[in-house]
Amino acid sequence: MAMRIACGVLLFLAGASVASANDAVLDEALARKALPAAEVQGSVRTTTLVTGGDEPETETSIVDPRKRPDKALASYAELKAVIGTGAHVVERQTGRTIYAFTTRHVPRTLARAGNVSIDMDGKDDDEQFDGKAEVSLDATGRPYVSRLDLRLSEPAGNLLAKVKKIDLSYTFGPAAHADAMVATAMSVDVDVRALLFVHRTAHAEAVLMPDAPEASKTPAPSTK
Repeated sequence: MAMRIACGVLLFLAGASVASANDAVLDEALARKALPAAEVQGSVRTTTLVTGGDEPETETSIVDPRKRPDKALASYAELKAVIGTGAHVVERQTGRTIYAFTTRHVPRTLARAGNVSIDMDGKDDDEQFDGKAEVSLDATGRPYVSRLDLRLSEPAGNLLAKVKKIDLSYTFGPAAHADAMVATAMSVDVDVRALLFVHRTAHAEAVLMPDAPEASKTPAPSTK
């Protein structure tokens, strides 16, 4: 994971995950197939707000993951590495179970606004994150991970720059046209301080906007 801020400080975080044993429901949820980026039917709209400079910086982008798979939302396939095998149940309701875990693996995330870039490469981190995973049931009663929340356990960095906070959230759901899971949204909140004077906060939200049905793309016949 790398973060670039106005003063040019570059922070890298890299590492590995914990091993133990999940329950059968979570294992079944994690075994669900991920929809490849090339088959995602929609575009990803990302809005990023950075504060702490002279003025707030906002940037919005819309990309087609079929053309730019490097800018697609995190793949459901990454969840096995993120959650690992040591998750435990903290809440159970009808059709919904919450698991807690710790991890050093963060899904691939990319968001940018002005001179601030949040860039996580999907590899293991030196820093630990506290995580929660929500498992829901689809229309057929099969479990899947519907939400993933990650929070940096402790501030990270050095004397020149420190990442005070990283909060990440992802939502997933069944793809409309395939028996596979797809990410539907992502958000990230970051708080960074550098060189004693620089303080930046960044908030990014990305949403998958499904393609319009073919019928709605065809212009209505003229009545003239």
